[in-house]
Amino acid sequence: MKMDFKNSDKTLLCINIAVWVICVVLFFSPAIFGGKVLAPLDCLECVFRPFATHPIEQVHNQYNVDGASQYLPYSWAMQQSWKEDGYMGWNPYTHNGTSLPENTMLSPGDWHHWLFAFLPFWTAWDTGIILQFFLAGLGMIILLRSRNVPFLYTLLGAVSFSFYSQFIMWMYDRWLGAMIWAPWIVWALLRGREKRRVIDVPSVIFISLGFRGGHLQSCTFIFLLVLCVFLADWWRRENRWSWKIFVNSAWPYFISGVLAVLLSLDVFVDTLPRMEGCKSLSFIWSIGHLPSLITSIIPTVLGVPQTISLFRVMDADLFDIKFGGGIVFILAILGLFNSRAPLTAKFCFVISLVASFSPLASFLYSRSTTVMALGMAWLAAWQLYDLSLHSQRPIWRKITWWGVWILLVWFLGSVVVQLFHEPLLAKLQGLMEHNIMTAQQEGRRSWYYMRVEKLLAQLMIWDWRNMAFIVLIGAGLWACSHLNVSSRQPWVWAGLVALCTFGEQLVFSSSWLAYADKPATVYLYPEPEWLPELRQNVKDGSVEIVNPHGDLDFLCTNHLSTYGIRLAGGYETVQPKWLKPLGQGYDPEDYAKAGISHLLYDAQARIPILKGWRLVQKTSGFYLLANTEYRGRYFIQSGADDVFRSVNLDWRTCNKMHFTVPAGTRKLIVLESYSRGWSARMKGGGKIPVERTERNGLQIPVPDTGRETGILLQYHTPYRAWYYGIMGGTAIFLILTILYQRWKRYRQEC
Repeated sequence: MKMDFKNSDKTLLCINIAVWVICVVLFFSPAIFGGKVLAPLDCLECVFRPFATHPIEQVHNQYNVDGASQYLPYSWAMQQSWKEDGYMGWNPYTHNGTSLPENTMLSPGDWHHWLFAFLPFWTAWDTGIILQFFLAGLGMIILLRSRNVPFLYTLLGAVSFSFYSQFIMWMYDRWLGAMIWAPWIVWALLRGREKRRVIDVPSVIFISLGFRGGHLQSCTFIFLLVLCVFLADWWRRENRWSWKIFVNSAWPYFISGVLAVLLSLDVFVDTLPRMEGCKSLSFIWSIGHLPSLITSIIPTVLGVPQTISLFRVMDADLFDIKFGGGIVFILAILGLFNSRAPLTAKFCFVISLVASFSPLASFLYSRSTTVMALGMAWLAAWQLYDLSLHSQRPIWRKITWWGVWILLVWFLGSVVVQLFHEPLLAKLQGLMEHNIMTAQQEGRRSWYYMRVEKLLAQLMIWDWRNMAFIVLIGAGLWACSHLNVSSRQPWVWAGLVALCTFGEQLVFSSSWLAYADKPATVYLYPEPEWLPELRQNVKDGSVEIVNPHGDLDFLCTNHLSTYGIRLAGGYETVQPKWLKPLGQGYDPEDYAKAGISHLLYDAQARIPILKGWRLVQKTSGFYLLANTEYRGRYFIQSGADDVFRSVNLDWRTCNKMHFTVPAGTRKLIVLESYSRGWSARMKGGGKIPVERTERNGLQIPVPDTGRETGILLQYHTPYRAWYYGIMGGTAIFLILTILYQRWKRYRQEC
């Protein structure tokens, strides 16, 4: 299907896009018009000790902790690198220094990182999120219009896919930068196959954008998506079981995938060294999650972030919700059994859904159901349009009766729960008491009890969220039935279905999204009163955080880095493999060699008495102990002796350090994490090798010049010369391919 629309089609497309812009603006209006930021800062204020200034009961959604503890600090460090050096390179404040592009959780290849180069931090953060949702919906509009779905029906697909639950729940994690390109990828692949192109440049570009937009795990979602499109294409072929037909069908997809990998080579080369395996889980474990499908229609029936989750009964998690709208799910199921429905949409829906209930879920997680969401949204939009063309009256009677019976059972169950409220509450609180084992949970006892009580209220059919979903789904299905049996004003009924679906997404997101007042600070987060003293104590040293209780909420270790305090460790889902853990004996000399100047100890424990460490700061949240053996981070070795003397740092940015060393210096030692990306140059001279010390520091042998010498250390990602060369060569090849295809088409037209 060509992208070239007629003038009337272009007008309708512009109207459709304008309506979609209004939907996105309304959805994110608190951030666009209300002066709020799209950030879970309440996790910092209520959960993370010792930053918390409010009771934990006031947190809106504690499931957003990764956004506050990982992705906001990642982005903050990235912007500092952009501001100081004009590129994304080194973060000197976590893991004693670590590479930003090597952190796969940062999705380092995504376009939204460029926003931090020229926009204020919070503007760049919010703009990136909002544009990602807009692009996802725009892609659905383009895809559905190219498949001859009228514009009002495409709005249903855009709303359903863009505001899919996995995008909403993981919004702050930023991996959705991969899957926003899913409809664009499908559009390009289908267009390329119809044009019979072996090398289709749009397909390559959009698959590459998908690879670059997420972390390594989300790259497998792109692979799953392309696989679904290929299987649907192959299945339609005559003699499909022929090996030759299979190879001929697969060849264009394989070429597009390989070229897309070459265009994304920097992302894979930088992040693959951190790749870690996943635990395998049994099929029985996966199949036990099937009851969670009920949340695909009403996502609140098993709990919300403000309550205890009944997903735990299935050994699952609240993050397993697969919700793109109850109306949409029902329409998509109808589409599955409609022989006229698009096969590619069916394959995306079924294959991704089945994979989420198989052992593959241990590798892909429920996030992979974004492929299902695309198929579901596509099927729903197509089925809604098909209803306007083919009357199916008996379906609505069956759906009505099923709905009446389900609501009746739910109502009776709610009455029973209400009658036995106190015994049930006591039983649930007893179970919760039995499961409270760690010190972390012990301090949350009252919060857990409150969430158990809220669960019982949430389960009632008359809870406001449940009633809202019932009304919206009922109104939407009523509109579907009128569209199906009447040919008058179909645009009114189709618009009502899309509006009800949009309302469903607003209700769902209300319990997940967090908006906060923009912090009035030069740092990422407001500065606690104890922090200036801590910064003064640490100076250029590095802090090791000691957490004897295993309390995950105690000083989530990336937070201090946002205040310019260096940390010996860090908190990342995929940790750098090359960091060697230090012993638990806290030997001061060994720690000094690693550049660790202080221990920060949880105040819930007694003040530790450790040889070689002295208490320098005490608060209600922590103890700060100074290393008596620590002498600095920068040293030189002169003459023939093995004595190391401190040297002053002239200046530094995130990616550069400059030293002036005296005549006779043999070695320069920097207690910063070693990486192959570090290089050194002498003033007026050539490059000097950078070596690794026994404690993973930097060691630079200095040639004897007989005079004072300036040395510049700079970090760039390693291997960039050859992978940029391959990427550039691939780009040139694609440009030549476009020129050849245009020339060939011109010859045919002549």
